[in-house]
Amino acid sequence: MKRSIVLAFLLVGVLSAEQSVYSDADFIDSDAIAKKNSREIFRLKQKINALNEKIEGLKSIIDGQANEIAQLKQNVNTTNLEKIINELSQRVAALESKPPKVVEKVVVKNSSAIGGVKEIVEPKKEEPKKISSKELFKKAVLNFNKNRLTKAQEQFKELLKRGYKSASVNFYLGEIAYKRGKNTDAISYYQKSATLNENASYMDRLLLHTAITLHRSGKKQQAKNFFEAIVSSYPDSASAKEAKKYLK
Repeated sequence: MKRSIVLAFLLVGVLSAEQSVYSDADFIDSDAIAKKNSREIFRLKQKINALNEKIEGLKSIIDGQANEIAQLKQNVNTTNLEKIINELSQRVAALESKPPKVVEKVVVKNSSAIGGVKEIVEPKKEEPKKISSKELFKKAVLNFNKNRLTKAQEQFKELLKRGYKSASVNFYLGEIAYKRGKNTDAISYYQKSATLNENASYMDRLLLHTAITLHRSGKKQQAKNFFEAIVSSYPDSASAKEAKKYLK
């Protein structure tokens, strides 16, 4: 209806203009004027149609944007967002109340406005306190005496890496191998221990177990030499008493 009214006004304006230009006195050819007016009307209709198309295009864009805004409003739940903010505030407050070493970092990822909050908390792994070599040696000897050989072996090998009491550590590793019947390993550890400290308090036992290991391996003569050396060097020791049994 509005377009028809606009078109009517335009036609009236055009006709009025034509009448003002062409008076009755100047009228020559009514058919020519009619044709001219028809062309003008057609040109105006084209302009109106073009304007209408632009208006429709703008309306489509506006309608599309309105739909997007409506969709966003539908997707965004204000109550949910407030809940998310409250949860985050509580978690931040909880983290701030903990010691700095307890939590290394917190990564919060909000995947979407309606998807909620995904929180990843990565607790900082505290490195175990490194025990002193002296204390570790005591624990290793205790485990050895209680026949916890696997644990004792791990601890003695750690001490060996640290270079702590290498002579004693090699001796105990030899003892563990000796108890497990690993003759080659036992002799190797005993040899290293004796080389590092030939005056150690446990030397008589080291020589005795070396001799027994050789005896087990079928090296009778070498074993005999060790047994005799034990009896000669440590005559009053329990090791000498044991060695004599093999010399009979």
